[in-house]
Amino acid sequence: MFTSNKVINETLSLLREHGIVHLVLCPGSRNAGIVHSACQVGEFHTHMATDERSAGFRAIGMALATRKAVAVVVTSGSALANLYPAACEAFYQHVPVVFISADRPAAWVGQMDGQTMPQEGALGRMVKMSVSLPEDNLWHANRLVNEALLCCQSRLPQGPVHINIPVSEPIYEFTTELLSKARVIRLTDSIPPLPCPDSTLIIIGQMPPHDTLPLGLLKRIGEHFAIVAENLSNIPPSLCVNPSCVDWESMGNVDMVITLGGHIVSKEMKMCLRSRCLKEHWHVSPDGAVADVFCRQTLAVGMNATRFLQELLAVTSSTTVPMPLPMKEKAEEDSRMTVLREFFTLLPDNAAVFLANSSTVRLAQKVIWTDMEESPLEIPSFFCNRGINGIEGSLSTAVGYAIASPEEKVYAVIGDLSFFYDQNALWCDSLPQNLHILLFNDGRGSIFDTLPLPEDSPVSRHAIIGQHGLTARHLALLYGVRYMEGEGHMEQFVNSNETIIYERLEKC
Repeated sequence: MFTSNKVINETLSLLREHGIVHLVLCPGSRNAGIVHSACQVGEFHTHMATDERSAGFRAIGMALATRKAVAVVVTSGSALANLYPAACEAFYQHVPVVFISADRPAAWVGQMDGQTMPQEGALGRMVKMSVSLPEDNLWHANRLVNEALLCCQSRLPQGPVHINIPVSEPIYEFTTELLSKARVIRLTDSIPPLPCPDSTLIIIGQMPPHDTLPLGLLKRIGEHFAIVAENLSNIPPSLCVNPSCVDWESMGNVDMVITLGGHIVSKEMKMCLRSRCLKEHWHVSPDGAVADVFCRQTLAVGMNATRFLQELLAVTSSTTVPMPLPMKEKAEEDSRMTVLREFFTLLPDNAAVFLANSSTVRLAQKVIWTDMEESPLEIPSFFCNRGINGIEGSLSTAVGYAIASPEEKVYAVIGDLSFFYDQNALWCDSLPQNLHILLFNDGRGSIFDTLPLPEDSPVSRHAIIGQHGLTARHLALLYGVRYMEGEGHMEQFVNSNETIIYERLEKC
């Protein structure tokens, strides 16, 4: 029988699936569940060592002999500290060793409880990666262990990693009959056979304009696979489907998802695909990153997007056709979307558009891009601070870009909370004359209107939505910036050759 602790069993299952079979086990009480269950796994070769310092070096020797990663299991407290010398040696000799420590709940650190100390990150810079597993989230624990094991033996140079496992009472409960097979994330730098070609969806996240994919290649890929891409991908709308146009609630069977690029804005798409039992999720990035956005990642593909699509095309059958995507009926536009449509239509060629978080980037998603396919104007280059998705710095980033690209027309489309939060962006010794700011001001963070807030507390609602009565008129005067407000000025705003703020006071 195995321990009843699911996180321990998941960790042991992943060690087995990643081909780590030699385990050096040290005595203790807090690690008893790990040690006992490890001894029940037929594929493991377990080796006993009382001295943790010696155990760490013994593991190095075994890893050198087998040319495979070896795990060391210790109990809580100073037992982990005794692994530090071996961690130093393994780190500088690039030996793959997995240091696994049992831990006590963090609440007991510093409370005169025996064998208790801060264990997360205790091996410091002498490990390539250190993770402390959550006790109550098996998906998160699975992802962290996968990442650590890939970092240890699949990412060069190889080296030691530390997996810390907090273990609460009961410690000595052994009720699990079988060690189930855990979800494994592999790393590859070549494309394997595609397991589900007829129900595969390709999703392209944010990409800088200079990293856009070859259009001819995308067109050929689109003959075989459905491609979903947001405007932040900087992919022309004729070659993809915007996720805001898809009826995700009516979505049919999706067995496989391939993601390229960076962050995805569409919450509706993410929630839909997280609820599906995807058989495969491949994420493609030059560094082979784990990006488990749908909680189903199985493969990290270490190559650039263009090379991947070229290789995908080479292994795709000519009979493979794109899976159907149910489309939403065209939604009614609010006044801001009407303004944005006029703005996008009037933009000059090669304009750089910075979309601030959060409302403006989503409003742009809702604009029906297919209506612009016949327009002679080029689709603008889109930028947005979606690395962490905060509102701070939305305007400052656009100002910095405009300073560095004085010959390029730069437009910042921004909401009122983002604008006033980052108003110091205008505090500049010489504001760039190619900067244009389109400000939607509805006196609050209207994106929060969709939250299910209690109706009996107007004070809390006022605070959550950031309600205010400010306008940009006096700020523009303070910083010597031209200011316009009201309807009918869009063409003048777009074509202006000086720093300008065009404020739209909206009632949404």
